[in-house]
Amino acid sequence: MNSLVRGLTWPIVSLLIVGGTHLVAEMLRPELKDVITPAVVMPLYLVAGAWAGYATVRAGGTFVQGIVAGAILGVLPLALQIVGFGLILGRDGGAVLTAGVFGLIAIFWSGALGSGFASDKSA
Repeated sequence: MNSLVRGLTWPIVSLLIVGGTHLVAEMLRPELKDVITPAVVMPLYLVAGAWAGYATVRAGGTFVQGIVAGAILGVLPLALQIVGFGLILGRDGGAVLTAGVFGLIAIFWSGALGSGFASDKSA
């Protein structure tokens, strides 16, 4: 469990900063929803998930714990979409759920890649 905490701390802090500024930016400038698309955020998701998986394994965790780290981290964009953009900004429920699931899956996938990379490097 300690490896999960150590591996997830900074990716969580970083995604909270990114997600928070994203929400505030779209509150102030709603037109940004047309610019900040899945193609724009996908690299952020991939880096964050790979970072979490890699850091968890490097902190003494297993490959499976690295994947779990990716799944845990993936809950953040899902929550941001449902709560931030859905409930707070009042966007279409189906659209925000789809975007949230996209974020969850993308971070989960990259968590698997990051943990696999770290596991391979430690062998």
